[in-house]
Order: sequence, then C-alpha cells, then structure tokens
Amino acid sequence: MSNKIIRTAELDPNFKFEVTAHESARDLNYCFACGSCSAGCPIHEVFPDYNPRKLAKMIKLGLRKEVLSSDYIWYCATCRTCEQRCPQKVSFFNVLNVLKNIAAKEGYAPTAWVEQTKQVMQTGIVFPIEETCVKKREQLSLPSLKGEGKKAKKLIETTGLDEIESRG
Repeated sequence: MSNKIIRTAELDPNFKFEVTAHESARDLNYCFACGSCSAGCPIHEVFPDYNPRKLAKMIKLGLRKEVLSSDYIWYCATCRTCEQRCPQKVSFFNVLNVLKNIAAKEGYAPTAWVEQTKQVMQTGIVFPIEETCVKKREQLSLPSLKGEGKKAKKLIETTGLDEIESRG
C-alpha cells in the first residue's frame, strides 16, 4: 500500500457496495476508522504497512485495483484481534475473505495460494509430505498421510477454485 496520489479517475465508486453486498462484510459500513483494529493487529506490528484501518478507507474510497492487487489482503493471521477491539464490531476478517475471493476471481491470487490449491486437489493435503516423514510414520505404525484429493478436488472444482490463475 503506497502513499501515492489518488486520482479520481482511478476510483471505483461501486467497490465499497460490491464488498458490502456480501452479508459477511456488511458491517464494514460501521467502521469510522478509529484505528483500534490496527493497534491490536500482530501483523501490523511486524509489517507496519499492513493496516486494516487503511484497507477499510481504501475500500470506501474505491481504490479497487490497489486493494485487490495488494499482498496485504493475504497477510491476515486470522487471530480476530481486530474484531475483538473494534468498538463497532466490524468483522474485518470476513471483509478480508470477501476481498480475497474477489481478488482471486480477478486474477490477483498469489502464486503460492494457487499452488497450494493444486496440491490439495492432487493429494488432499495442503503441504507436500517429505519422504522422511512418511518413513517415520511407517516405523511408528501410523496411517499414511499420502492420500488422494478426490473429495477436495470435487469441492474445489464445484466452487471454481481450480480455474483461478495466479497473478502474472
């Protein structure tokens, strides 16, 4: 999120309505940018440019492309501290999920996210299993983690996630 000059020609006045049209993000309308969300955010402490309050303002201004192409919408640690501290009870976690869904559909998904989706479709597991882990589980007579992603693949294909491509 840069500190660039905002040009009105680049704004999408319908963006905030598109985001808040989703039931789970509707309470973004109640945000009055007090900053409680950012003050308690552990990601904001590590990455000061990650700022839920700033993202909320950008959405309301209509900075569609800048928000959807931002890496920051993918940084949330899902701790929900922002929601717990918000005096207006804005569920910013849900707002971020709406943004991620819109971003993914428009080709802004990070490559790592797309690759993880492919991994789940193939194996049913998010991260590849190292062969040493497989052998250790066999030695301990634990069930194999190697599996097929048939059920996950069906779900992913049903939702259309398999058609999402990473940003170029």
